[in-house]
Amino acid sequence: MAIKQQTYSRLTFNICILILVNILASILFVRLDLTTDKRHSLSDTSKEILKELDDILYVKVYLEGDFPAGFTRLKNATHQLLNEFRSYSSYVEYEFINPSESTNQEERNSIYRQLFEQGLKPHIEPVLDKSVRSEQIIFPGAIIYYKGESTVVNLHQKQIEKNNEVLLNNSIENLEYEFSSNILKLSNKNKPKIAFLEGNGELDKLERSGIENAVGNTKGSLSEFYQVESFNIKEFETDSQQTNPSVVRQQEKLNSFSAIIIAKPTIPFNDLEKLFLDQYIMQGGKILWFLDGVNMDMDSLQGNEPYTTALPQFLAIEDMLFKYGVRINANLVMDWQADKISVVTGSNGDIPQQSLFHWPYNPLISTKQTHVISKNLDAIRSSFVSTIDTIKSSVVKKSIVLTTSDNSKVVKTPHRVSLNILRNKPLLDQYNAGPQNIGILLEGTFKSFFENRLISNNQTILTKSKPTSMLIVSDGDIIKNHVTKSGKPYPLGYNHNSNEYFQGNSSFIINALHYMLSKKELIEIRANNFKIRLLDREKIYNNRLYWQTINIVLPIVLLLFIGLVWNWRRKRKYV
Repeated sequence: MAIKQQTYSRLTFNICILILVNILASILFVRLDLTTDKRHSLSDTSKEILKELDDILYVKVYLEGDFPAGFTRLKNATHQLLNEFRSYSSYVEYEFINPSESTNQEERNSIYRQLFEQGLKPHIEPVLDKSVRSEQIIFPGAIIYYKGESTVVNLHQKQIEKNNEVLLNNSIENLEYEFSSNILKLSNKNKPKIAFLEGNGELDKLERSGIENAVGNTKGSLSEFYQVESFNIKEFETDSQQTNPSVVRQQEKLNSFSAIIIAKPTIPFNDLEKLFLDQYIMQGGKILWFLDGVNMDMDSLQGNEPYTTALPQFLAIEDMLFKYGVRINANLVMDWQADKISVVTGSNGDIPQQSLFHWPYNPLISTKQTHVISKNLDAIRSSFVSTIDTIKSSVVKKSIVLTTSDNSKVVKTPHRVSLNILRNKPLLDQYNAGPQNIGILLEGTFKSFFENRLISNNQTILTKSKPTSMLIVSDGDIIKNHVTKSGKPYPLGYNHNSNEYFQGNSSFIINALHYMLSKKELIEIRANNFKIRLLDREKIYNNRLYWQTINIVLPIVLLLFIGLVWNWRRKRKYV
Protein backbone atom coordinates (compact mmCIF):
# COMPACT_ATOMS: atom_id res chain seq x y z
CA MET A 1 0.00 0.00 0.00
CA ALA A 2 2.80 2.36 0.91
CA ILE A 3 4.52 1.59 -2.41
CA LYS A 4 1.30 2.47 -4.31
CA GLN A 5 0.93 5.75 -2.41
CA GLN A 6 4.56 6.57 -3.16
CA THR A 7 4.01 5.82 -6.86
CA TYR A 8 0.84 7.98 -7.01
CA SER A 9 2.59 10.82 -5.20
CA ARG A 10 5.53 10.70 -7.60
CA LEU A 11 3.17 10.65 -10.61
CA THR A 12 1.19 13.59 -9.23
CA PHE A 13 4.39 15.52 -8.58
CA ASN A 14 5.65 14.88 -12.13
CA ILE A 15 2.32 15.99 -13.62
CA CYS A 16 2.39 19.21 -11.56
CA ILE A 17 5.97 19.89 -12.68
CA LEU A 18 4.96 19.31 -16.32
CA ILE A 19 1.99 21.70 -16.03
CA LEU A 20 4.16 24.34 -14.34
CA VAL A 21 6.82 24.07 -17.08
CA ASN A 22 4.16 24.52 -19.78
CA ILE A 23 2.69 27.57 -18.02
CA LEU A 24 6.13 29.15 -17.70
CA ALA A 25 6.91 28.32 -21.34
CA SER A 26 3.75 30.11 -22.47
CA ILE A 27 4.69 33.22 -20.44
CA LEU A 28 8.44 33.35 -20.86
CA PHE A 29 9.90 33.44 -24.38
CA VAL A 30 13.43 32.05 -24.59
CA ARG A 31 15.27 30.83 -27.68
CA LEU A 32 18.83 29.54 -27.79
CA ASP A 33 20.98 29.65 -30.93
CA LEU A 34 24.00 27.39 -30.47
CA THR A 35 25.40 27.89 -34.00
CA THR A 36 28.77 29.67 -34.20
CA ASP A 37 27.58 32.12 -36.87
CA LYS A 38 24.18 32.75 -35.15
CA ARG A 39 22.32 31.90 -38.34
CA HIS A 40 19.09 31.20 -36.43
CA SER A 41 19.02 34.52 -34.55
CA LEU A 42 17.15 37.62 -35.70
CA SER A 43 18.69 41.07 -35.40
CA ASP A 44 17.11 43.60 -33.04
CA THR A 45 16.11 45.66 -36.11
CA SER A 46 14.08 42.79 -37.55
CA LYS A 47 12.42 42.20 -34.21
CA GLU A 48 11.40 45.86 -33.99
CA ILE A 49 9.99 45.79 -37.54
CA LEU A 50 7.94 42.70 -36.71
CA LYS A 51 6.63 44.16 -33.45
CA GLU A 52 5.30 47.19 -35.36
CA LEU A 53 2.94 45.00 -37.42
CA ASP A 54 -0.72 45.53 -36.58
CA ASP A 55 -2.38 43.46 -39.31
CA ILE A 56 -1.93 40.12 -41.04
CA LEU A 57 1.27 39.90 -43.07
CA TYR A 58 0.88 37.02 -45.53
CA VAL A 59 3.84 35.53 -47.41
CA LYS A 60 3.59 33.25 -50.43
CA VAL A 61 6.88 31.44 -51.05
CA TYR A 62 7.27 29.70 -54.40
CA LEU A 63 9.87 27.20 -53.23
CA GLU A 64 7.91 23.97 -52.95
CA GLY A 65 8.74 20.89 -54.98
CA ASP A 66 11.58 18.52 -55.78
CA PHE A 67 14.71 20.68 -56.00
CA PRO A 68 18.47 20.15 -56.22
CA ALA A 69 20.23 20.09 -52.85
CA GLY A 70 21.26 23.78 -52.98
CA PHE A 71 17.73 25.07 -53.52
CA THR A 72 16.45 22.69 -50.85
CA ARG A 73 18.84 24.42 -48.44
CA LEU A 74 17.45 27.79 -49.54
CA LYS A 75 13.89 26.50 -49.03
CA ASN A 76 14.68 25.15 -45.54
CA ALA A 77 16.45 28.38 -44.56
CA THR A 78 13.46 30.43 -45.72
CA HIS A 79 11.11 28.16 -43.75
CA GLN A 80 13.23 28.54 -40.61
CA LEU A 81 13.39 32.32 -41.00
CA LEU A 82 9.62 32.69 -41.40
CA ASN A 83 9.10 30.44 -38.37
CA GLU A 84 11.45 32.75 -36.48
CA PHE A 85 9.40 35.74 -37.68
CA ARG A 86 6.23 34.11 -36.32
CA SER A 87 7.90 33.73 -32.95
CA TYR A 88 8.06 37.52 -32.68
CA SER A 89 4.77 38.43 -34.36
CA SER A 90 1.53 36.49 -34.40
CA TYR A 91 0.48 38.46 -37.50
CA VAL A 92 2.96 36.62 -39.74
CA GLU A 93 1.43 33.86 -41.86
CA TYR A 94 2.94 32.03 -44.80
CA GLU A 95 2.56 29.18 -47.24
CA PHE A 96 4.88 27.39 -49.63
CA ILE A 97 3.55 26.94 -53.16
CA ASN A 98 4.74 24.70 -56.01
CA PRO A 99 4.20 26.67 -59.26
CA SER A 100 5.04 23.52 -61.27
CA GLU A 101 2.53 21.30 -59.52
CA SER A 102 0.05 21.14 -62.42
CA THR A 103 0.54 18.35 -64.97
CA ASN A 104 -0.98 20.56 -67.67
CA GLN A 105 1.78 22.34 -69.56
CA GLU A 106 -0.45 25.26 -70.63
CA GLU A 107 -1.59 25.79 -67.05
CA ARG A 108 2.02 25.73 -65.80
CA ASN A 109 3.08 28.22 -68.46
CA SER A 110 0.19 30.49 -67.48
CA ILE A 111 1.31 30.40 -63.84
CA TYR A 112 4.92 31.07 -64.85
CA ARG A 113 3.78 34.06 -66.92
CA GLN A 114 1.76 35.50 -64.01
CA LEU A 115 4.68 35.16 -61.60
CA PHE A 116 7.07 36.79 -64.07
CA GLU A 117 4.67 39.69 -64.65
CA GLN A 118 4.46 40.19 -60.88
CA GLY A 119 8.24 40.54 -60.73
CA LEU A 120 9.50 37.07 -59.75
CA LYS A 121 12.57 36.03 -61.71
CA PRO A 122 12.80 32.43 -62.91
CA HIS A 123 15.94 30.35 -62.54
CA ILE A 124 16.68 27.66 -65.13
CA GLU A 125 18.39 24.69 -63.48
CA PRO A 126 19.97 22.05 -65.77
CA VAL A 127 18.98 18.47 -64.82
CA LEU A 128 20.78 15.29 -65.90
CA ASP A 129 18.59 12.21 -65.50
CA LYS A 130 19.84 8.90 -66.92
CA SER A 131 22.12 10.69 -69.39
CA VAL A 132 19.17 12.79 -70.61
CA ARG A 133 19.60 16.54 -70.22
CA SER A 134 16.57 18.65 -69.33
CA GLU A 135 15.80 21.93 -67.58
CA GLN A 136 13.86 22.69 -64.42
CA ILE A 137 12.19 26.08 -64.00
CA ILE A 138 12.42 27.37 -60.43
CA PHE A 139 10.94 30.61 -59.08
CA PRO A 140 13.09 31.21 -55.97
CA GLY A 141 11.07 34.09 -54.61
CA ALA A 142 8.16 35.24 -52.48
CA ILE A 143 5.33 37.76 -52.54
CA ILE A 144 4.49 39.61 -49.31
CA TYR A 145 0.97 41.00 -48.76
CA TYR A 146 0.14 43.59 -46.11
CA LYS A 147 -2.86 45.91 -45.81
CA GLY A 148 -3.88 45.64 -49.43
CA GLU A 149 -0.36 46.15 -50.79
CA SER A 150 2.21 43.65 -51.98
CA THR A 151 5.90 43.45 -52.81
CA VAL A 152 8.11 40.86 -54.46
CA VAL A 153 11.22 39.32 -52.89
CA ASN A 154 13.64 37.51 -55.19
CA LEU A 155 15.59 35.17 -52.94
CA HIS A 156 18.27 33.90 -55.32
CA GLN A 157 21.25 36.23 -55.58
CA LYS A 158 23.03 36.48 -58.94
CA GLN A 159 26.69 37.36 -59.24
CA ILE A 160 29.08 36.82 -62.10
CA GLU A 161 32.03 34.47 -61.65
CA LYS A 162 30.48 32.77 -58.62
CA ASN A 163 29.59 29.07 -58.52
CA ASN A 164 26.06 28.06 -57.62
CA GLU A 165 26.92 26.86 -54.11
CA VAL A 166 28.45 30.24 -53.23
CA LEU A 167 25.48 32.07 -54.78
CA LEU A 168 23.00 30.02 -52.77
CA ASN A 169 24.99 30.59 -49.58
CA ASN A 170 25.01 34.35 -50.30
CA SER A 171 21.26 34.13 -50.86
CA ILE A 172 20.79 32.47 -47.47
CA GLU A 173 22.96 35.15 -45.84
CA ASN A 174 20.73 37.87 -47.33
CA LEU A 175 17.37 36.26 -46.49
CA GLU A 176 16.75 38.25 -43.32
CA TYR A 177 17.68 41.55 -44.97
CA GLU A 178 15.52 40.88 -48.04
CA PHE A 179 12.44 40.01 -45.98
CA SER A 180 12.94 42.65 -43.27
CA SER A 181 13.59 45.51 -45.71
CA ASN A 182 10.55 44.60 -47.80
CA ILE A 183 8.32 44.27 -44.73
CA LEU A 184 9.54 47.70 -43.62
CA LYS A 185 8.76 49.05 -47.09
CA LEU A 186 5.14 47.88 -46.77
CA SER A 187 4.59 48.86 -43.14
CA ASN A 188 6.49 52.17 -42.93
CA LYS A 189 4.44 55.15 -44.12
CA ASN A 190 6.87 57.84 -42.93
CA LYS A 191 9.24 57.90 -45.86
CA PRO A 192 12.27 60.23 -45.73
CA LYS A 193 12.38 62.92 -48.41
CA ILE A 194 15.25 62.89 -50.89
CA ALA A 195 15.91 64.86 -54.08
CA PHE A 196 17.69 64.64 -57.41
CA LEU A 197 19.63 67.84 -58.01
CA GLU A 198 18.94 69.64 -61.29
CA GLY A 199 20.29 72.74 -63.04
CA ASN A 200 23.80 71.62 -64.01
CA GLY A 201 23.09 69.22 -66.85
CA GLU A 202 22.27 66.25 -64.63
CA LEU A 203 20.25 63.23 -65.82
CA ASP A 204 16.66 64.06 -66.75
CA LYS A 205 13.54 62.30 -65.42
CA LEU A 206 13.57 59.63 -68.14
CA GLU A 207 17.27 58.85 -67.72
CA ARG A 208 16.88 58.30 -63.99
CA SER A 209 13.40 56.75 -64.00
CA GLY A 210 14.91 53.26 -63.65
CA ILE A 211 16.08 54.05 -60.12
CA GLU A 212 13.49 56.69 -59.22
CA ASN A 213 10.42 54.59 -60.06
CA ALA A 214 9.76 50.96 -60.92
CA VAL A 215 9.94 50.35 -64.69
CA GLY A 216 7.75 47.53 -66.00
CA ASN A 217 7.72 44.55 -63.65
CA THR A 218 11.13 45.40 -62.20
CA LYS A 219 11.10 46.01 -58.46
CA GLY A 220 13.64 47.92 -56.42
CA SER A 221 13.33 51.68 -56.83
CA LEU A 222 13.85 54.67 -54.57
CA SER A 223 10.15 55.59 -54.53
CA GLU A 224 9.39 52.31 -52.76
CA PHE A 225 11.37 53.51 -49.72
CA TYR A 226 11.59 57.31 -50.04
CA GLN A 227 9.69 60.40 -51.14
CA VAL A 228 11.62 61.33 -54.28
CA GLU A 229 11.54 64.91 -55.59
CA SER A 230 13.54 67.13 -57.93
CA PHE A 231 15.36 70.27 -56.80
CA ASN A 232 16.64 72.81 -59.32
CA ILE A 233 19.50 74.63 -57.65
CA LYS A 234 19.26 77.51 -60.16
CA GLU A 235 15.56 78.28 -59.62
CA PHE A 236 15.08 80.73 -56.72
CA GLU A 237 12.01 81.96 -54.93
CA THR A 238 11.67 85.75 -55.02
CA ASP A 239 12.10 87.76 -51.85
CA SER A 240 8.67 89.36 -51.18
CA GLN A 241 10.17 92.62 -49.90
CA GLN A 242 13.06 93.29 -52.29
CA THR A 243 11.87 91.23 -55.30
CA ASN A 244 15.31 89.61 -55.39
CA PRO A 245 16.12 85.91 -55.42
CA SER A 246 16.03 84.62 -51.84
CA VAL A 247 19.33 82.90 -51.08
CA VAL A 248 18.23 82.06 -47.54
CA ARG A 249 15.03 80.43 -48.73
CA GLN A 250 16.97 78.40 -51.33
CA GLN A 251 19.26 77.04 -48.61
CA GLU A 252 16.27 76.21 -46.39
CA LYS A 253 14.59 74.28 -49.19
CA LEU A 254 17.77 72.33 -49.86
CA ASN A 255 18.23 71.55 -46.17
CA SER A 256 14.71 70.07 -46.00
CA PHE A 257 15.89 66.95 -47.85
CA SER A 258 17.42 64.02 -46.00
CA ALA A 259 19.71 63.27 -48.93
CA ILE A 260 20.67 64.77 -52.29
CA ILE A 261 21.63 62.75 -55.37
CA ILE A 262 23.84 64.50 -57.94
CA ALA A 263 23.58 62.29 -61.03
CA LYS A 264 26.05 62.86 -63.88
CA PRO A 265 26.27 66.68 -64.07
CA THR A 266 27.83 68.15 -67.22
CA ILE A 267 27.74 71.91 -66.51
CA PRO A 268 30.26 73.46 -64.05
CA PHE A 269 28.93 74.62 -60.66
CA ASN A 270 29.29 78.28 -59.75
CA ASP A 271 30.47 79.52 -56.35
CA LEU A 272 26.95 80.15 -55.01
CA GLU A 273 25.84 76.63 -55.90
CA LYS A 274 28.95 75.21 -54.26
CA LEU A 275 28.16 77.27 -51.16
CA PHE A 276 24.63 75.81 -51.05
CA LEU A 277 25.97 72.26 -51.25
CA ASP A 278 28.76 72.92 -48.76
CA GLN A 279 26.39 74.39 -46.16
CA TYR A 280 23.95 71.54 -46.76
CA ILE A 281 26.75 69.14 -45.79
CA MET A 282 27.67 71.29 -42.78
CA GLN A 283 24.06 70.93 -41.56
CA GLY A 284 24.47 67.14 -41.63
CA GLY A 285 23.00 66.56 -45.08
CA LYS A 286 23.99 63.49 -47.11
CA ILE A 287 25.07 63.66 -50.74
CA LEU A 288 25.50 60.85 -53.26
CA TRP A 289 27.84 62.08 -56.01
CA PHE A 290 27.80 60.19 -59.34
CA LEU A 291 30.41 62.11 -61.35
CA ASP A 292 32.34 61.52 -64.55
CA GLY A 293 36.05 62.21 -64.45
CA VAL A 294 36.17 62.17 -68.25
CA ASN A 295 33.86 63.71 -70.84
CA MET A 296 33.01 60.64 -72.93
CA ASP A 297 29.97 58.50 -73.77
CA MET A 298 28.91 55.93 -76.37
CA ASP A 299 26.89 58.47 -78.36
CA SER A 300 30.20 60.04 -79.44
CA LEU A 301 30.97 56.84 -81.39
CA GLN A 302 27.70 56.69 -83.30
CA GLY A 303 28.76 58.97 -86.18
CA ASN A 304 30.97 58.28 -89.17
CA GLU A 305 34.17 59.25 -87.39
CA PRO A 306 36.44 56.23 -86.75
CA TYR A 307 37.34 57.44 -83.28
CA THR A 308 36.69 60.13 -80.68
CA THR A 309 38.85 61.67 -78.00
CA ALA A 310 38.10 61.35 -74.29
CA LEU A 311 38.93 64.60 -72.48
CA PRO A 312 38.98 65.55 -68.80
CA GLN A 313 35.63 66.63 -67.37
CA PHE A 314 35.65 69.98 -65.55
CA LEU A 315 32.78 70.61 -63.13
CA ALA A 316 34.45 73.21 -60.86
CA ILE A 317 33.77 71.07 -57.79
CA GLU A 318 37.07 69.21 -57.92
CA ASP A 319 38.62 71.52 -55.31
CA MET A 320 35.63 71.11 -52.99
CA LEU A 321 35.76 67.29 -53.16
CA PHE A 322 39.51 67.48 -52.51
CA LYS A 323 38.79 69.43 -49.33
CA TYR A 324 36.35 66.71 -48.22
CA GLY A 325 38.90 63.95 -48.86
CA VAL A 326 38.73 62.54 -52.41
CA ARG A 327 39.95 63.25 -55.91
CA ILE A 328 38.39 61.89 -59.11
CA ASN A 329 41.16 61.45 -61.65
CA ALA A 330 40.90 62.41 -65.33
CA ASN A 331 41.64 58.90 -66.62
CA LEU A 332 39.78 55.83 -67.84
CA VAL A 333 39.72 52.29 -66.49
CA MET A 334 39.67 49.49 -69.05
CA ASP A 335 38.62 46.10 -67.70
CA TRP A 336 38.87 42.54 -68.96
CA GLN A 337 35.56 41.85 -67.19
CA ALA A 338 33.35 44.06 -69.34
CA ASP A 339 29.78 44.59 -70.48
CA LYS A 340 28.72 43.92 -74.07
CA ILE A 341 27.94 46.40 -76.84
CA SER A 342 26.42 45.83 -80.26
CA VAL A 343 28.58 46.66 -83.28
CA VAL A 344 27.65 46.53 -86.97
CA THR A 345 29.95 43.93 -88.56
CA GLY A 346 28.39 43.66 -92.05
CA SER A 347 25.15 43.74 -93.93
CA ASN A 348 22.68 41.37 -95.54
CA GLY A 349 21.37 43.45 -98.41
CA ASP A 350 20.12 46.64 -96.82
CA ILE A 351 19.89 45.08 -93.37
CA PRO A 352 22.93 45.72 -91.12
CA GLN A 353 24.26 42.68 -89.27
CA GLN A 354 25.26 43.28 -85.66
CA SER A 355 27.38 41.28 -83.25
CA LEU A 356 28.02 41.56 -79.51
CA PHE A 357 31.50 42.35 -78.20
CA HIS A 358 32.88 42.84 -74.70
CA TRP A 359 33.70 46.57 -74.51
CA PRO A 360 36.62 47.13 -72.10
CA TYR A 361 35.56 50.74 -71.41
CA ASN A 362 32.35 49.42 -69.80
CA PRO A 363 33.57 47.46 -66.75
CA LEU A 364 31.20 45.04 -65.04
CA ILE A 365 31.76 45.80 -61.38
CA SER A 366 31.72 42.66 -59.27
CA THR A 367 33.43 44.03 -56.19
CA LYS A 368 35.05 41.84 -53.56
CA GLN A 369 34.60 44.52 -50.92
CA THR A 370 32.95 43.31 -47.70
CA HIS A 371 31.32 46.63 -46.80
CA VAL A 372 27.61 46.09 -46.12
CA ILE A 373 26.62 48.49 -48.92
CA SER A 374 28.18 46.40 -51.67
CA LYS A 375 28.47 42.93 -50.16
CA ASN A 376 26.98 40.05 -52.20
CA LEU A 377 25.70 42.33 -54.96
CA ASP A 378 24.92 41.33 -58.51
CA ALA A 379 27.27 42.84 -61.09
CA ILE A 380 27.03 46.60 -61.64
CA ARG A 381 27.06 48.08 -65.16
CA SER A 382 29.29 51.08 -65.74
CA SER A 383 30.64 53.09 -68.66
CA PHE A 384 33.85 55.12 -69.00
CA VAL A 385 34.89 54.93 -65.37
CA SER A 386 37.69 56.90 -63.71
CA THR A 387 39.76 56.09 -60.65
CA ILE A 388 39.40 57.79 -57.25
CA ASP A 389 42.20 58.77 -54.87
CA THR A 390 41.66 59.46 -51.17
CA ILE A 391 43.24 62.35 -49.28
CA LYS A 392 44.68 61.74 -45.83
CA SER A 393 42.42 62.93 -43.00
CA SER A 394 42.28 61.90 -39.36
CA VAL A 395 38.63 62.81 -38.77
CA VAL A 396 36.99 61.35 -41.90
CA LYS A 397 36.61 57.61 -42.28
CA LYS A 398 37.06 56.39 -45.87
CA SER A 399 35.58 53.05 -46.94
CA ILE A 400 36.11 51.55 -50.38
CA VAL A 401 32.77 50.22 -51.57
CA LEU A 402 33.33 49.70 -55.32
CA THR A 403 36.36 48.45 -57.24
CA THR A 404 36.97 47.10 -60.71
CA SER A 405 38.20 43.55 -61.26
CA ASP A 406 41.78 42.35 -60.74
CA ASN A 407 42.28 42.41 -64.52
CA SER A 408 42.12 46.10 -65.34
CA LYS A 409 44.35 48.84 -66.70
CA VAL A 410 44.32 52.63 -66.51
CA VAL A 411 44.80 54.97 -69.48
CA LYS A 412 45.42 58.71 -69.17
CA THR A 413 43.50 61.41 -71.00
CA PRO A 414 43.38 62.82 -73.61
CA HIS A 415 42.76 59.30 -74.90
CA ARG A 416 41.62 58.13 -78.32
CA VAL A 417 38.60 55.80 -78.06
CA SER A 418 37.87 53.70 -81.13
CA LEU A 419 35.76 50.66 -81.94
CA ASN A 420 38.71 49.39 -83.97
CA ILE A 421 40.25 47.87 -80.83
CA LEU A 422 37.56 45.17 -81.14
CA ARG A 423 39.19 43.91 -84.33
CA ASN A 424 41.97 42.28 -82.31
CA LYS A 425 41.60 39.91 -79.41
CA PRO A 426 42.63 41.65 -76.17
CA LEU A 427 45.68 40.32 -74.33
CA LEU A 428 45.09 39.46 -70.69
CA ASP A 429 48.65 40.29 -69.65
CA GLN A 430 48.00 43.94 -70.58
CA TYR A 431 45.27 44.16 -67.91
CA ASN A 432 47.58 43.91 -64.93
CA ALA A 433 46.93 47.12 -62.94
CA GLY A 434 44.83 45.31 -60.35
CA PRO A 435 41.51 46.50 -58.87
CA GLN A 436 40.87 50.24 -59.11
CA ASN A 437 38.83 52.25 -56.60
CA ILE A 438 35.71 53.77 -58.17
CA GLY A 439 33.39 54.13 -55.17
CA ILE A 440 34.30 55.68 -51.80
CA LEU A 441 32.12 56.27 -48.73
CA LEU A 442 33.18 59.18 -46.50
CA GLU A 443 31.92 59.32 -42.89
CA GLY A 444 32.70 61.80 -40.17
CA THR A 445 32.96 65.52 -39.53
CA PHE A 446 33.92 67.63 -42.55
CA LYS A 447 35.51 71.06 -42.71
CA SER A 448 33.79 73.62 -44.90
CA PHE A 449 35.28 74.35 -48.30
CA PHE A 450 34.59 78.03 -47.57
CA GLU A 451 36.48 78.00 -44.28
CA ASN A 452 38.70 81.11 -44.03
CA ARG A 453 37.15 82.58 -47.20
CA LEU A 454 35.36 85.86 -47.62
CA ILE A 455 31.63 85.48 -48.28
CA SER A 456 29.63 88.26 -49.94
CA ASN A 457 27.14 90.22 -47.83
CA ASN A 458 28.96 89.06 -44.69
CA GLN A 459 26.85 85.93 -44.69
CA THR A 460 27.42 83.72 -41.66
CA ILE A 461 28.42 80.18 -42.54
CA LEU A 462 29.14 76.95 -40.71
CA THR A 463 32.78 75.89 -40.92
CA LYS A 464 32.48 72.42 -39.41
CA SER A 465 29.82 69.86 -40.20
CA LYS A 466 27.67 67.74 -37.97
CA PRO A 467 28.56 64.00 -38.22
CA THR A 468 27.42 62.99 -41.70
CA SER A 469 28.40 60.94 -44.73
CA MET A 470 28.70 61.18 -48.49
CA LEU A 471 29.21 58.68 -51.30
CA ILE A 472 31.45 59.45 -54.28
CA VAL A 473 31.23 57.25 -57.40
CA SER A 474 33.43 58.09 -60.39
CA ASP A 475 30.84 57.21 -63.03
CA GLY A 476 27.53 58.93 -63.70
CA ASP A 477 26.33 56.05 -65.88
CA ILE A 478 25.96 53.73 -62.88
CA ILE A 479 22.73 55.57 -62.03
CA LYS A 480 21.63 56.14 -65.66
CA ASN A 481 19.17 53.87 -67.48
CA HIS A 482 18.94 53.55 -71.26
CA VAL A 483 16.13 55.41 -73.05
CA THR A 484 14.97 54.46 -76.55
CA LYS A 485 14.63 57.01 -79.36
CA SER A 486 10.87 56.87 -78.86
CA GLY A 487 11.27 57.90 -75.20
CA LYS A 488 10.79 54.51 -73.54
CA PRO A 489 13.00 54.01 -70.47
CA TYR A 490 14.52 50.64 -69.61
CA PRO A 491 15.14 49.40 -66.04
CA LEU A 492 18.38 50.52 -64.46
CA GLY A 493 21.07 47.90 -65.12
CA TYR A 494 19.39 46.52 -68.25
CA ASN A 495 21.55 46.04 -71.34
CA HIS A 496 19.23 46.43 -74.33
CA ASN A 497 21.92 45.03 -76.65
CA SER A 498 22.47 41.69 -74.92
CA ASN A 499 19.06 41.54 -73.19
CA GLU A 500 20.84 41.05 -69.84
CA TYR A 501 19.69 42.63 -66.60
CA PHE A 502 22.07 43.41 -63.73
CA GLN A 503 20.28 44.28 -60.49
CA GLY A 504 23.46 45.44 -58.80
CA ASN A 505 23.06 49.07 -59.92
CA SER A 506 19.76 49.67 -58.14
CA SER A 507 20.64 47.50 -55.12
CA PHE A 508 23.88 49.40 -54.57
CA ILE A 509 22.18 52.82 -54.62
CA ILE A 510 19.32 51.73 -52.34
CA ASN A 511 21.75 50.04 -49.93
CA ALA A 512 23.85 53.20 -49.79
CA LEU A 513 20.83 55.34 -48.92
CA HIS A 514 19.64 52.85 -46.31
CA TYR A 515 23.08 52.93 -44.72
CA MET A 516 23.43 56.71 -44.79
CA LEU A 517 19.89 57.66 -43.71
CA SER A 518 19.78 56.26 -40.20
CA LYS A 519 18.84 52.78 -41.36
CA LYS A 520 22.32 51.55 -40.60
CA GLU A 521 20.99 48.76 -38.39
CA LEU A 522 18.81 47.45 -41.21
CA ILE A 523 21.58 47.41 -43.79
CA GLU A 524 23.99 45.81 -41.32
CA ILE A 525 21.82 42.70 -41.39
CA ARG A 526 23.58 42.11 -44.71
CA ALA A 527 26.83 41.62 -42.78
CA ASN A 528 25.72 38.09 -41.83
CA ASN A 529 28.42 35.60 -42.75
CA PHE A 530 27.36 31.97 -42.89
CA LYS A 531 30.21 29.57 -43.45
CA ILE A 532 29.62 26.99 -46.17
CA ARG A 533 30.37 23.59 -44.68
CA LEU A 534 30.61 21.55 -47.85
CA LEU A 535 32.08 18.08 -48.11
CA ASP A 536 35.47 17.77 -49.78
CA ARG A 537 34.63 15.94 -53.00
CA GLU A 538 38.24 14.91 -53.64
CA LYS A 539 38.61 13.32 -50.19
CA ILE A 540 35.26 11.59 -50.57
CA TYR A 541 36.38 10.07 -53.88
CA ASN A 542 39.84 9.02 -52.66
CA ASN A 543 38.72 7.65 -49.25
CA ARG A 544 35.27 6.42 -50.21
CA LEU A 545 35.78 2.80 -48.99
CA TYR A 546 37.21 4.00 -45.67
CA TRP A 547 34.24 6.23 -44.86
CA GLN A 548 31.72 3.68 -46.12
CA THR A 549 33.25 1.07 -43.79
CA ILE A 550 33.13 3.44 -40.81
CA ASN A 551 29.52 4.47 -41.48
CA ILE A 552 28.33 0.85 -41.86
CA VAL A 553 30.51 -1.10 -39.40
CA LEU A 554 30.90 1.41 -36.53
CA PRO A 555 27.15 1.71 -35.71
CA ILE A 556 26.84 -2.11 -35.66
CA VAL A 557 29.86 -2.48 -33.37
CA LEU A 558 28.49 0.20 -31.01
CA LEU A 559 25.09 -1.52 -30.85
CA LEU A 560 26.73 -4.91 -30.09
CA PHE A 561 28.88 -3.34 -27.39
CA ILE A 562 25.92 -1.60 -25.74
CA GLY A 563 23.94 -4.87 -25.88
CA LEU A 564 26.75 -6.85 -24.24
CA VAL A 565 27.20 -4.27 -21.47
CA TRP A 566 23.43 -4.18 -20.84
CA ASN A 567 23.21 -8.00 -20.56
CA TRP A 568 26.28 -8.12 -18.30
CA ARG A 569 24.72 -5.56 -15.92
CA ARG A 570 21.41 -7.46 -15.84
CA LYS A 571 23.17 -10.75 -14.99
CA ARG A 572 25.09 -9.12 -12.16
CA LYS A 573 21.93 -7.55 -10.78
CA TYR A 574 19.50 -10.46 -10.96
CA VAL A 575 21.68 -13.62 -10.90
